Amino acid sequence: MPARRGWSPHWAEARSTAAALARLGDPQPLLDFIDRALADDDVAGAANLYYWALWLGALALPQPDDAFMRDRDLSGWDPVTLLRGLVGGLHLAAGFIDLYAHSLWALLTAFPWLAQAAGPLADVLREQAGQLLDGAALSGGSRRELAHVHYVFDLDR
Repeated sequence: MPARRGWSPHWAEARSTAAALARLGDPQPLLDFIDRALADDDVAGAANLYYWALWLGALALPQPDDAFMRDRDLSGWDPVTLLRGLVGGLHLAAGFIDLYAHSLWALLTAFPWLAQAAGPLADVLREQAGQLLDGAALSGGSRRELAHVHYVFDLDR
């Protein structure tokens, strides 16, 4: 299933399908999704963060459908809670490391103050990112994004 560029009404379905295929051992659809359906598109980038916020408990209210994901304001959820959820799952993310790396990078890009607000979570993320950069099989884009995340949290030490 090739990913479309940017947001579409089928965006959440395409993300779920690509993630399921990665979980089954085929990472290419997820890499394509990150490259085509997330990169350089503000609506799709916001949708990815909203998607995570919903699944990781950072969204304050339940949503009746996927329409809320198109809101580029990135409001109605707590960025620190989302950061905590992403960091908490990063070490378990076999097959999803690239999506986690992109999502952490996008979260820090949207909320640059997170490095200062992370508290002890910063040490955990810095260590995990360093380990992944040293040994994980990452795409070139994910390696750059995770290196940026590591740098930001290392800089704020």
